[in-house]
Formats: sequence, structure tokens, C-alpha cells
Amino acid sequence: MSAITDPVVLSTIVQTAVVTLTLVIFILSFRSQNKSIQEQAYQKVMDDYGDVMRRMSDVPELYRFQLELFDRAQLGGPDSKTPTREDMVIRNYVVEMYGFFERLHALYRRKWIDDDTWKQWAAFLELISRHPVFQAVHRSSGEMWDKPFVDYVSKILDRKRPADNSERQQ
Repeated sequence: MSAITDPVVLSTIVQTAVVTLTLVIFILSFRSQNKSIQEQAYQKVMDDYGDVMRRMSDVPELYRFQLELFDRAQLGGPDSKTPTREDMVIRNYVVEMYGFFERLHALYRRKWIDDDTWKQWAAFLELISRHPVFQAVHRSSGEMWDKPFVDYVSKILDRKRPADNSERQQ
């Protein structure tokens, strides 16, 4: 039997450790690269979605399509009037902003944006969330967005409701 002090045994143990460590590093690197590719693919989809929304705002002929796509209840309530082209352009812009904030929120959750930077964006989001069109977009399309972000916006809107109601009562 060979002792661990035998140069051949020691060499075999070191080689095995080096090969094992190399494989672990390779696997971790591959996982990281794969995740990065997936995130880039999703970002491309989100960019394409933004392009689609911009096109609906830029091409007047798509106004009818939007009216058929969204019913009045989704656009402003059951008793609301038929939205104008301007109303739809504004809605499309708000949808783009909603998507922008969703991506920012995802970056913050991944710790790619620090707390202080996120607080600045969150303050801007809270300001925008006061607008009725933003609230209508949130209500009508929540299932289309990242659930943690939708929940975050819902909490913002829930905090605003009591203050809004007390102001109306005065």
C-alpha cells in the first residue's frame, strides 16, 4: 500500500482536485452565461413590445384595432365614452412607461440597481401612479406583467386610496 506521501499518490490527488475545481468553475460559468442569454432574449422581447406599442401610437390606422382589442370597461369603465385616438396614444405611452418601470424594478430586485438609485425611480413611479390612465392600465393589464412588480404597484395604489377618499370627504 502506498502512503499519501508517495509522489505518485500525491500527484494523483492534486490532479483530481484541479480537474474537479476546473469542472465546477466551468459549470458555474456556463450557468451564468446561459442566464445572461435568457435575460438578453427577454429584454429583446420587451424592446419589441415597446416598438409595437409605439407603432400603435404612430400609425393612425391602428386606432380601430385598439378599440376592438380593448373594450370600454378596460379603457376607463363601463359608462365611459369611446376613447379618442389621443386617448389611445396616451394609454400606449403609459403602457410603455409601465414596462419601463417593470424593467427597472426587475433590475433592482436582482441588485443591479442600488437602494438610493431605486428610491429616486420609486419616487417618480409613485408620482406617475397618481394618474388615472396609469391606474387604468394597472387594473386592465396586470396579468401581462411581472407579478412582483404588479404587487409593488398595487401596494403604492392601496396606500394612495385612503388619502384620496379623505380628501374627497372634506
